[in-house]
Amino acid sequence: MTQHSVAPPRYFQRHWQWWFTLAVLALVAAVRVRLLDFPLERDEGEYAYAGQLMLQGIPPYELAYNMKFPGTYAAYALIMWLFGETPAGIHFGVMCVTTLTALMLYRLGKKMLDATAGMVAATCFAVLAASPSMLGLAGHATHFAAFFATAGLCLMWQFRRKADWRTAAGAGVMFGFAILMKQPAALIGLWAGIALVASRFRQNQLSVGKRLLEIFAFGAGILLPFGLCCLILWRAGVLGKFWFWTIDYARQYVSIVPLAYAPTFFWLQFSEVISKTYLLWLIAFAGLALVWFDERLLKTRLWLLGFCLASALTTCPGFYFRLHYFLLALPAVTLLAGCAVSVSRQLWGQRAGVSQIGAWPVWGYALILAATILANGGIWFVLTPAQASRTIYGLHPFAEAETVAAFIRTNSAPDARVAVLGSEPEIYFLSRRHSATGYIYTFPLMEPQPFARQMQNEMIREIENATPEIIVYASSWMRRPNSDPHIFEWWASYQTNYALAGIADVISPAETRYAWGAAAARYAQDVSNGLEVYQRKTAANGASQKTRPESP
Repeated sequence: MTQHSVAPPRYFQRHWQWWFTLAVLALVAAVRVRLLDFPLERDEGEYAYAGQLMLQGIPPYELAYNMKFPGTYAAYALIMWLFGETPAGIHFGVMCVTTLTALMLYRLGKKMLDATAGMVAATCFAVLAASPSMLGLAGHATHFAAFFATAGLCLMWQFRRKADWRTAAGAGVMFGFAILMKQPAALIGLWAGIALVASRFRQNQLSVGKRLLEIFAFGAGILLPFGLCCLILWRAGVLGKFWFWTIDYARQYVSIVPLAYAPTFFWLQFSEVISKTYLLWLIAFAGLALVWFDERLLKTRLWLLGFCLASALTTCPGFYFRLHYFLLALPAVTLLAGCAVSVSRQLWGQRAGVSQIGAWPVWGYALILAATILANGGIWFVLTPAQASRTIYGLHPFAEAETVAAFIRTNSAPDARVAVLGSEPEIYFLSRRHSATGYIYTFPLMEPQPFARQMQNEMIREIENATPEIIVYASSWMRRPNSDPHIFEWWASYQTNYALAGIADVISPAETRYAWGAAAARYAQDVSNGLEVYQRKTAANGASQKTRPESP
């Protein structure tokens, strides 16, 4: 009988996980490209304005105060230098960051288990990181922290396979940059340090000097970005402001919410996070159990679970559990999902080749991923960027900020100073005007914390000294029953120096009413959601004043 040789699997059959990953990443990238003009929200406005100032040679914390470390400001500055100082340029850069993070997770999952684990980790991350329920379409600091945390994790995995002090130092630097992007990433850095020290002290065959060198290299690496940051800010003369906002005030901020409220706050926010992606989260939760049933993870499972625990804890500081905080946990969540599908395949004894594609855990995952994409299809594939913003954020005036910024550009000189009374820092960025005060958010002024009155007085003093040509009064104060009303009393008096020049009144998700010039002065309705634009009376009476904004 003639022996027929078995043809080797075709290229696609041998590498189908990679092609599937590329297809999903391309789909999510297409979604992000379609929504490049998504209006900037507040956090993006803060990062974009601070990055814009950095490109102008103005250091962080000089014209923009906030409790965040400046890593994301620098990341935005780099993105805008590469792709332009526009919302589209920013969102294109964010797409690059999330795609690169997904590719690193593919590589890491493949190294830990197999290509199936890498495929699931990468595709699950790409879809979840763009989830509207986690505000993933916006360029949050947690996207950048997740990128550097994943890079550090990849280097730690390489260090576990082949220890070298240079690799340890590189991993430390990556975790250090993650901390500069978002302070809670320090919990992941702490886990990484503990894991590295524990692994070194188990290596009895190594000399004490070599083990200490590797530990020191990691520690020096993780401290290096923060040390350089402090040195640069000291040379720029803003170290005192940086320290007050990121250490002194941040300490007060994380102590406002009582511990007793934490479970309620967590459930309210987490239920929203998983509202349209819960099936993918269920796969990840299954991974917590399945990692104990695969011998391939014998020496890795505790390391992986430690990373998952540290990542989960990054959502907890302050007990606010804001939706985008969960983005930093996604590398851990998606690696667990990769483990769940890969281990399920292994347990059902599927062989390599065509049967690998037909394994039911893989098909099940593909169906769940498709269902998740369809669940977000309205925002991803149908709505315009402005409509998508309104659907996600409700009546917040992010699209209206673009129109108001266009009015400011039309009716003020390039060197004019502008003040926003409220928390809409995107107006400064979009108008390309410098702020008359460093208080680009007014939320801290309303909080029950000991610096509130001091902050209000400083904001008032800065505005009065700068005498801004235009003041925008926004509805975004987050005023509480126990908030100090001092700044509102001041505005009622100081407002007499200004004339109402424009109104953007957000009536409903489908309607915004605009009024400019004399029509704004006659506008009879209170603006509860929106923006009021005031011009200094000396400027408002000038012959060159225009009453309508140019096109954004």
